[in-house]
Amino acid sequence: MKYFLIHLLLILACMCAFPVLSFSQEDNDDEPFKKATSYFFQKKFDMAESLLQQIIDKNPDNALAHAYLGDIFFIKKRYDGALELYQKSIELKPESGDNYFRIGQIYYYKKDGKQAVDYFKKAIEVDSNLTFAYYHVGLTYLMLLRDKKNTIENWEAYIKIASDDPQYDKIKRAIELLRDPNFVIPPPGSDTTIEEALMLGGVTIDKTIHKTTDQEAGHESKKTKRKLEDIYMDDDL
Repeated sequence: MKYFLIHLLLILACMCAFPVLSFSQEDNDDEPFKKATSYFFQKKFDMAESLLQQIIDKNPDNALAHAYLGDIFFIKKRYDGALELYQKSIELKPESGDNYFRIGQIYYYKKDGKQAVDYFKKAIEVDSNLTFAYYHVGLTYLMLLRDKKNTIENWEAYIKIASDDPQYDKIKRAIELLRDPNFVIPPPGSDTTIEEALMLGGVTIDKTIHKTTDQEAGHESKKTKRKLEDIYMDDDL
């Protein structure tokens, strides 16, 4: 059973990863921009940030520089600053779905499920190649909106168009568990995490049982668990 939970966590962590988006170089072939993006992909974010800021100061209409700087702010968890940069990039280049996707991620972190879903869907509308956005729509419905129906619909939509995904079988198994009519998504603040509920195949643990068990074990608080939000940024860009 514990191995299944580990696999499930890997599925959900994968859904939260910071994916590589398809930013084009286009007219940004100048040396400062090349150097800035090189620093970015080497994860030398402070150096990249400094150069990108200089580029924007000289050319405020550089949409990609705003987007890359937004990514750096996002990685540094400076979400409000990242949001402004992505919005500016959209203003300059509205046909880029990548920025809508990133804004969706920011609202996910801000725990604004409705806004997150709206922006993930907008990303798909603008760029149909951003299929992994279906992943994140489903994840938002599960983790923030506690909506089984829409979680299932979006994850099913994803595996239909991404049958070669290495996590395909695990995602399909998670969908099957969610389809169980006995499965109840734990409400926000519950002592039972969504991971635990899925591990138990749809049988959630009563809050009072959890508290009693913890007290008998000599614990005054819930067991420390690695939250999905903590895993969110672990994967390489």
